[in-house]
Amino acid sequence: MLLKTYIPAFLLLTVVVFASCKKKNNGSDAPPSTQEEALVYSFQGVEEGAYNQALDSTFTFQIKVTSKLPQGGVGTKLNVVSDPAGVGLDQSAVPDSKTALYSVTLSHLKELKTYKVTVNVSSLSNSSNTASPKIFYITNKKPL
Repeated sequence: MLLKTYIPAFLLLTVVVFASCKKKNNGSDAPPSTQEEALVYSFQGVEEGAYNQALDSTFTFQIKVTSKLPQGGVGTKLNVVSDPAGVGLDQSAVPDSKTALYSVTLSHLKELKTYKVTVNVSSLSNSSNTASPKIFYITNKKPL
């Protein structure tokens, strides 16, 4: 008889213990982070991997992000060096962009000199989302 009174009490105590150990969601949990689509971009106004011609000491081309644009936008880094000597040519920083199509201007291009331009585009909201660098060459051939 004593066993019949202890079993329900034991079961009730077990249910209370499990209910109190359950994790409570008080709304302070961060929302799950969404994965960004891998960055893909192309050039407009310049041919990738080829020799291009500038007609002045400045040259403007456009970058088009063809993948889904990251929520924080993209940042662009340029590396401009003379070809084949490899002497660097300082450029102004490219402003961050929150649009899929934006312009980049190269400046201080010397006459009849060829430069190797390396472009790196990366997400501003996820530092590990960086597109493969793209390269093109530019020569300032001032018209006669």
